[in-house]
Amino acid sequence: RTTKVDAVKKVIASMTVGKDVSMLFTDVLNCVQTGNIELKKLVYLYLINYAKSQPELTLLAVNTFVKDANDPNPLIRALAVRTMGCIRVDRITEYLCEPLSRALRDEDPYVRKTAAVCVAKLYDIAPDLVRERGFLETLHDLISDSNPSVVANSVAALSEIAETSGRDVMKISASVLQKLLAALNECTEWGQVFILDSLAKYTPADG
Repeated sequence: RTTKVDAVKKVIASMTVGKDVSMLFTDVLNCVQTGNIELKKLVYLYLINYAKSQPELTLLAVNTFVKDANDPNPLIRALAVRTMGCIRVDRITEYLCEPLSRALRDEDPYVRKTAAVCVAKLYDIAPDLVRERGFLETLHDLISDSNPSVVANSVAALSEIAETSGRDVMKISASVLQKLLAALNECTEWGQVFILDSLAKYTPADG
């Protein structure tokens, strides 16, 4: 297993310095079904990089993504959803909706906060799909999440979508305002920046 990790690390190192290692796609892909999270991360990184130039081969990884999105380990569930969100291949996007829908309601806050950011990525590729599947409403629901990081990521995703679409998808009400202010105290600096930014931009509606 260690030798596989080392081999894929070398491939990633070459990729990072701009060498074309796409001819190893099938070999790297074969390493994806592993319980070793380090190896899985490396393989997923490789797949994100070459998905555009190898869309047909990337589809071979779909079953693994979907399976990983149901893994007992929340780190693997989050990794699968994040990777699918980063792969800009239409047919992968179709498979992303179900796992993403589950991830947004996952019991683990790490998975929920990862899924929130993924909605903004998906909106970039398929805005209609995001609206049809009710993902914007789910992001709004997550503003009431008990975990401040989930709140911050939901705000960040909605802000990004608002910028992309030129529409006010945030819709800050008095109750949302209270939730954002409460989360502000608990957030990381990164989260605070997004929340403050959204508070500064929006004039609260009544209600």
